[in-house]
Amino acid sequence: MKNTDSKTKSAFEDDLRRLDEIISEIESADTPLADSLALYKEGMELASDCAKELAEIENQVLILTKDAAGVLKTQAFATEEQDDDEF
Repeated sequence: MKNTDSKTKSAFEDDLRRLDEIISEIESADTPLADSLALYKEGMELASDCAKELAEIENQVLILTKDAAGVLKTQAFATEEQDDDEF
């Protein structure tokens, strides 16, 4: 399983690096409009993939707490998005 986690981490980090490259290329005055559009589409797909991966990871994060009696318990990590959904 550790190998799968490192592959996922590597893929996620590779996607982030590629997103940085895409941003630089789009911001460059030398990039033709058609190329910028293709890069934008690629970037949006990568951003969506990264967002899904982060959501999966957030669902796996647990907070370790200690109650008044000193007993350790775990609870799900609440993101700001989840907190906003409760209202």
